[in-house]
Amino acid sequence: MPQDRKTKEEKVDKSVDMTFPASDPPASGRSTGTEPPKGPADRKAPVVTKEEIEQAQRGHGHGRK
Repeated sequence: MPQDRKTKEEKVDKSVDMTFPASDPPASGRSTGTEPPKGPADRKAPVVTKEEIEQAQRGHGHGRK
């Protein structure tokens, strides 16, 4: 058996050992997703002020401008 094939088989064996007893097969490569992201990759969470939180707690809704 060629050395590079033996090395690949050893990596697969190690992956299997590390995932046992999972029901999914080990992933031995990169991700295969082909769809673009559903949202912008640079999207950030909105900044919420303390006053806005207090308004929401009092039931005054989303006082965002």
